Amino acid sequence: MGEGNAVKETYTFVKALNNNVIIAESILGQEVIFIGKGIGFGKKKGDKLTDLAYDKVFSLVNHEEQEKYKRLLKEKKSEHLLIIHEVMEKIRSLIGIDLDERIHFALAQHLVLALERTKQKTDIHNPFLWETKLLYQESFHVAEEVVSFLHQKTGIELPTAEIGFIALHIQSAIHGNANLPHDRTDIVLRVISYVEEKTGKDLNKDSIPFKRFAQHIKEMFERSMTDELDVEEKVIKILKEDNPSCYNIARNIVKMMEKAIQQRISDVEIIYISIHLQRLLKE
Repeated sequence: MGEGNAVKETYTFVKALNNNVIIAESILGQEVIFIGKGIGFGKKKGDKLTDLAYDKVFSLVNHEEQEKYKRLLKEKKSEHLLIIHEVMEKIRSLIGIDLDERIHFALAQHLVLALERTKQKTDIHNPFLWETKLLYQESFHVAEEVVSFLHQKTGIELPTAEIGFIALHIQSAIHGNANLPHDRTDIVLRVISYVEEKTGKDLNKDSIPFKRFAQHIKEMFERSMTDELDVEEKVIKILKEDNPSCYNIARNIVKMMEKAIQQRISDVEIIYISIHLQRLLKE
């Protein structure tokens, strides 16, 4: 958390939501929210804040977001709010971008409620957990770091289901869209089911080869899939002879994806998928 920040203009104290959170007004009449340990103590309405030290400031221009944030801060659950703002700084450092106010509020609200639910031992179910872990590996890893950090600071260990929900918020911060792309998700899951069906193996979803294979399938949507790259016929021949099963599965995966997206995919993908499958099935 960025400690030691100080106001650079004069604000007028309006009210304290608790000892760590105050509402102030700028000389232009805009309400802002300051967060910092003990900054609300001893303040009176109308006090001029010229040397206020704070950890975080929010200028919520959207009235609806501002009211939501005020309600959140007024609740008893706000006891963890300073820790949650440390979490935000940790996320920012891990993903390398600032969280905009909308996402900041949504995630802060989620974390406050997640801590409360866990304390009350509420059973949480996340139907998209596995898909989130599969499709958004970077965001999921950051979410794991967040949960570990919260456990350290509060003694409350959020369940795995919450890691998935937090990952979606982080994904939204990175790419601006936290919705799971259901069509693509369905294709990736169908590909994995097809491989398990044809090989008779229950794939280890936590293994490095599996993660690389799933990531490759996912990334096929994100790059140009019709680029014609030179494909050595002898490479194709070696793959067919060396492991015909993997080659045939890879070829059928490409056909399956072509049919689903109504677009031709370069033959080079058969080679890449075959190699991934050979590594995956060696486990």
